[in-house]
Amino acid sequence: MPAPSFAADILPLFTAIDIAHMARGHVMLGEYAYMSNPANAQAVLDRLNGVGGAIMPPKPAAPWSPAHIALFKAWMAGGYLP
Repeated sequence: MPAPSFAADILPLFTAIDIAHMARGHVMLGEYAYMSNPANAQAVLDRLNGVGGAIMPPKPAAPWSPAHIALFKAWMAGGYLP
């Protein structure tokens, strides 16, 4: 199985509401250049896990499934493919 890519695998995990909400805090979930920065990706992963602040996405949205978290981690480990 090929490593996950941002466009095909990661970006679709974020809703338009997630992207707009986080952009207000200067977290650019929809932008590969931002998300491929390891520090930014780790900060997003931390929030997805509820580390260092409120869990993302906020309620009433459901938290990401373990499979989605694993996919995000695999994208990071695979070298942040576009």
